[in-house]
Amino acid sequence: MNDEQTLVRNQREMWFLPVAIIGAGLILALAIFVIRNHPDPRAVAGDATLMRPISEVDHIIGSPSAPIMLVEYSDIDSSYSKSFQQTMEQIMTEYAPGGKVAWVYRHLPLIDQHVNAATHAEAAECIASLGGSNIFWRFISALNAQSPGDQQFDPANYDSVVSSLGVLPQSFEACMTAHTYQERVASDFNNGLAVGAGGSPFSILIVKGQPPVTIDGAIPYDSMKKIFDNAITKVAAATST
Repeated sequence: MNDEQTLVRNQREMWFLPVAIIGAGLILALAIFVIRNHPDPRAVAGDATLMRPISEVDHIIGSPSAPIMLVEYSDIDSSYSKSFQQTMEQIMTEYAPGGKVAWVYRHLPLIDQHVNAATHAEAAECIASLGGSNIFWRFISALNAQSPGDQQFDPANYDSVVSSLGVLPQSFEACMTAHTYQERVASDFNNGLAVGAGGSPFSILIVKGQPPVTIDGAIPYDSMKKIFDNAITKVAAATST
């Protein structure tokens, strides 16, 4: 091989690597865009049958005997979970009074993305133990309101939220210091992984008489409404036969 051929070969090799890296980056960016921005429910790999049975320890809005249940695994600091939280609050305002739909909340703290996510999950459990199940939901809403979107709530500001909800900060702090609900949060998280959760929010739709369906991502209100309306229709059809 002469000097000119060697020079051409070296130039080709020098350009190939950055082009390959750029190409891989574009493919990855496209994949992330599709995952984050697709508006419809997406079936994901996982075994929904491994979901821990719903029990009295769960946080539920709606009737515990509702024929339609949405079990959500969520990260309080996730911007997608915050969006879905608002969607489900609106959905349940409309559907919970009918007794046909219930929403179950479980923790999926993604501490690699949100360093305080597990702490927030423990905090939600602590305040629920001190102020009741309704306080659990109000606490999450309060944290979301104070740290909207991509903002992450600072645990140093817990006391003001706790006090505003009528719970003694000293009792809350004692619960947090003891890590009373650390195992509970870990149980939720591990169960989320078992059923296939790879991000937050991750949900399982359980409709009486139907196989469970996994839903990945922050599904918008209109889409969730259609999902629940279809589920109600299926339940009504099964009941009438």
